[in-house]
Amino acid sequence: TMNRRASRRVFFLVVIFLLMPVTWTRRGAAAETYKPLHQRLRRLNQQFKRFQQMAFTHLQSIAEKYNISHNIDSRFQVLSRQFERISRELRAFKETTEHSLNSLKSWTKSLQKKTKKLDSSLANMTRALRENNHLNLRQIQKQRTVLSDLSHKIQKQQSHISSLESLRNQVQHGMQDLQASLKRHQAQITKLESQMQGLFKIISASKEGGLDPLNAIRKQQVCNVGSMLLFPSASTENHVTFQRSFQTGIHELSICTWLKVDAKYLGTILSYATENNDNMLVLYGRNSGILGVMNFVIGNPAYRELSLQNILDGHWHHLCIIWSSIEGRFWYYLDSHLISPASKFQKGYEIPPGGSMILGQEQDSIGGDFDEAEAFVGRLAGFALWTRSLSHAEVSGLASGKGVPRGAVLSLDDVDQMFGSVQHITCECLEYCM
Repeated sequence: TMNRRASRRVFFLVVIFLLMPVTWTRRGAAAETYKPLHQRLRRLNQQFKRFQQMAFTHLQSIAEKYNISHNIDSRFQVLSRQFERISRELRAFKETTEHSLNSLKSWTKSLQKKTKKLDSSLANMTRALRENNHLNLRQIQKQRTVLSDLSHKIQKQQSHISSLESLRNQVQHGMQDLQASLKRHQAQITKLESQMQGLFKIISASKEGGLDPLNAIRKQQVCNVGSMLLFPSASTENHVTFQRSFQTGIHELSICTWLKVDAKYLGTILSYATENNDNMLVLYGRNSGILGVMNFVIGNPAYRELSLQNILDGHWHHLCIIWSSIEGRFWYYLDSHLISPASKFQKGYEIPPGGSMILGQEQDSIGGDFDEAEAFVGRLAGFALWTRSLSHAEVSGLASGKGVPRGAVLSLDDVDQMFGSVQHITCECLEYCM
């Protein structure tokens, strides 16, 4: 307000000074009289103009200051309102903070109470765990002592068990030996029974013919046979295979066996087939054509026809066929008699190894394609094969049962599998091979 009053006073002074020159000009005549006064007034006028300019400038500055003060008042009012609003917010924040602090104090107190309870619970649990640990340690010590006692007992039991197992093994071995001995005795008893039956037959036959029974028994007894194969019927299922075959090429061989034919034809005794030739080595007859002959084949189509003589009479006969590629000949023995002496056949030929050897069937392919008309029906006893030429004395010893020559590469002991109704029967002497 004081600034407004000062500005008004200055404004009136300015107006008075502005009107003064007009009054002075109206008095021209006096001006001429009073020139020095006029000059003085002129100077005053100039001074007034300068003062007027300065006043105007001062008034402008005052006006500007007035505007600034007005802006300051409005700004102050705005700041006052903001201050009041901030004060209210601060009071509200203070209230909220005091409320939060009060709730925090109450929560802290409850938390302290709970913490004290937890501390007491932890202390109790710690004491309980210590007590349990002491108890567990005692129990573990007791269990260790019990386990040590049990381990000692188990060791004792194991020693007893091992001793019992050794006793059991001894008993089992004793039982096995006893069973084996019983089987041997049973086989011996069976042999004795068959021997007795054969002896009774021989004695009865000799009595009926008016012959001496002792001489008949001596003639009939042929041993060192070993075992017999029985082919009961003409079937393509009935055949026998071996565990092994020829390991090297064959340039000499001897095939010997006792046979008793139960049919009107011979059938196949032996068949050896390879991949290149299914009739590499065959000894067979057929239920067709000429029944009184058998074919001896080495390397088809090379073969020889052999006379069966009296083989088909239903009695035991000893057959031996010997071949030598070096000499290019073969020998055919029947009941120790030479039927075909040194006939020429397949000189320089070699029977290859690795083929399939079968008794009782003729192979048209390796291990199969059998023909029922070529199946063997009867008994084969003491069968053996050598990869060398047996002498006449060795053949005679076989036929009389004096012994088996050394070096046989195949015999009935090497049978692998029997098919169909074939039976393998042990019989040391020929009269027991029923």
